[in-house]
Amino acid sequence: MTVHVLPQPFDNFLKSVVSADYDEYRSLPGSRVESSSAFEAMRQYVLDLYKGVGVVASYVESDGRAVDCIPADRYPGVEFLNGQAILIAPLAAQPAPQSYKATPPSFTSPLTEEISDALPRLQDRERADTGARCPPDTIPMYRTTLEQLSRFENLTAFCAKDRVKGTATRVASSFPKRYATGEQDVACLGGGSHVNVWKPFATPSLQATFSQQWYIAGQDGTLLQSVECGWHVDIARYQNAEPHLFVYSTRQNYDDGHSFYNQDGGVYKPVANPYVLPGAPLTASQVDGTQIAHRMGFYLTDSKWVFYFDDHAVGYYPLAWFRSGPLASGAKRIRFGGEVGSGLSLWPPMGSGRHAAAGFGKTAYQRAAFVNPAAGGAIFATLSEAGSTTGPCYTVDITNNSASDWGTYLFFGGPGGQPC
Repeated sequence: MTVHVLPQPFDNFLKSVVSADYDEYRSLPGSRVESSSAFEAMRQYVLDLYKGVGVVASYVESDGRAVDCIPADRYPGVEFLNGQAILIAPLAAQPAPQSYKATPPSFTSPLTEEISDALPRLQDRERADTGARCPPDTIPMYRTTLEQLSRFENLTAFCAKDRVKGTATRVASSFPKRYATGEQDVACLGGGSHVNVWKPFATPSLQATFSQQWYIAGQDGTLLQSVECGWHVDIARYQNAEPHLFVYSTRQNYDDGHSFYNQDGGVYKPVANPYVLPGAPLTASQVDGTQIAHRMGFYLTDSKWVFYFDDHAVGYYPLAWFRSGPLASGAKRIRFGGEVGSGLSLWPPMGSGRHAAAGFGKTAYQRAAFVNPAAGGAIFATLSEAGSTTGPCYTVDITNNSASDWGTYLFFGGPGGQPC
């Protein structure tokens, strides 16, 4: 029989935030909050995030984090534009664009299986019940806690995600980054790929590693905007070393207050009863064993950048978030591949921790990478290498428009090390 752990009641949680003490939180294991003023900003962030929010039920997810069920009209961020109350219409049920559908690779052997729709497995079925565990017309949201925030130096560090190479100056408080990616400059309404999941090692608080997609518009150094998705290992954020699904968006140059992960800030809007929430843990692939890969990507439709996961529309960024900026009319650049960040001289593994040449079953990949051109339809992407790969640390191998079912694909990754 399954035993469901009950979370701290939401009202009690908010009361604990009101009375929270800096000295208490800075003494917690893993705490890195840099000052009492930084802690106060975190405390106020949580109180502002939940201001006016009504929670009708709560439960504990399989990874131990609390989830709150919030009525759609009281979800955080409803009143986020110039102080005006703007209720974004719910996303109507719709299938993924046809371009998200692809078949497994023709060269998969009977002993090495790729699972794209991994949800039939038990732990994913439990995660698929996330929305069902909330009442109708409510939206589940992972609870943002002071314990989570205090594992970062300040709010800027909590929200920071470095810029891709070729964009404006890096956020001062974020880690230096390295990339192994392919990109294409193209006017488009989105795209996607099958993203292969691994569990590389990263140290708590000081490193992070990603496999992801970027959809970017705007001018470097003036107004850069993006929507991003994939998986990452970020122990400070999730307090475990598992790969987690993530989404991310910046509407202004990755600046503090204009850039958020997952449901932070109430910017990303999950659909009612979503198939999966950003921040959910994902099962990792095994070397020379089952390969886990999920179709995912973004598509601009109905005044929303809709995020798709395994052919399900699971949430979106409303165009109002971008304040009529360049991404409100489409992306101009797409990018696929790996990213790592480190606050140490030693760099973490990327992907599976193996170089691109190791190939299928050993190395991280993204396959069937496609773009939805602004003129309509879908085509395989034509990618050029664009990263800061260094031979001893990380490599990338891109194949465009192959004759196989993989279409455009790339293998990437590496062990990291020192120097990189």
